[in-house]
Amino acid sequence: MISEAEMLAELEQGINFYPLSIRMRSTDEDRRHVGIDAIFEVAASGDTEKFTFAAQLKSRGTPRAIDDAARQICDAVSETDYYPMIIVPYLRGSQLEELERQRISGIDLSGNGVIYVPQRLLVFRTGKSNKYPDSAPTKYAYRGTTSLVARAFLCRTEFESLADIKETVEERGVSIAISTVSKALKRLESDLIVDRKGNTIRLRQPEKLLTQLSTSYQEPKVTRTVTCSAEQPIEKLVGTLRDDNPIVLTGRSSTQAYAVMGRDELPVFYTKNIDKLLKAWDGQVTETSRFIDFELRQTTDSTVYFDLRVKQNMPYASPVQVFLELMSGDKREKETANQVNDHILREVNSR
Repeated sequence: MISEAEMLAELEQGINFYPLSIRMRSTDEDRRHVGIDAIFEVAASGDTEKFTFAAQLKSRGTPRAIDDAARQICDAVSETDYYPMIIVPYLRGSQLEELERQRISGIDLSGNGVIYVPQRLLVFRTGKSNKYPDSAPTKYAYRGTTSLVARAFLCRTEFESLADIKETVEERGVSIAISTVSKALKRLESDLIVDRKGNTIRLRQPEKLLTQLSTSYQEPKVTRTVTCSAEQPIEKLVGTLRDDNPIVLTGRSSTQAYAVMGRDELPVFYTKNIDKLLKAWDGQVTETSRFIDFELRQTTDSTVYFDLRVKQNMPYASPVQVFLELMSGDKREKETANQVNDHILREVNSR
């Protein structure tokens, strides 16, 4: 599968889209705009008038990826004079028709596309076969332990080395191999999410990173669930635990720490070992199906324990974990996820 960095290199060679001339403009300065991967100048054959487009690149042409790209590029050009464009390896006819309906231009590397300028220009081309079948999905760089490298860039936007990234991940509660850091970083670079210049590795597109994490997210595997009643407030119980007995509220149960969303549900916690936890609370917590005060879910998934935030003895999931769990939920949860998204970006921009 072609990467976004490889796509960019190919696009720099020019695009054959008769009767239009499409050429990439010098990109180093232009791409500093958040959410913009490249700038193109488009003109009809023999016409001196040029139209300037800002493009968002995606290495996959899935419906979700195209929807995300369209939303991101429209947001990115909202306060500019650029026309929005998305670029993927392949666009089906139905996808081109939907882009035309939304008045968004889109081209692929296989020769298909639609270019739209309101009241000035419309060129629609389809029927070319896919030159870049998706044989190596990128989702695994944004899932499981490997995704902790991506999440680390939302905790800290610049690093000096692979070891620096590894240390940051481990400072936030999870061990990770340097080989995993290297593998994830290569994917982040090829997807144009981070830049590496000299000794500096920096986050370039936090919004795009959140989208990639959300697209690839899977709920943690839970091996056991127990409901409990307690003799004292859960905050006091949690405060008695040692660091070798991790416990954290689920993302959904942590929503109140980062957004406004009314919830009546009882708190739900992740822990690595329920038996060990109940033993530590011996005599203070009872396993029960009646008069329930909280629920425990056993999981060894490292992502849920990464970057947890303790407030008044309560261990809240990281804002990224909250965002991902809410984005996988219903319409109301997705709406609340937008608040958490804004919270994350404020944290990133303040660093």
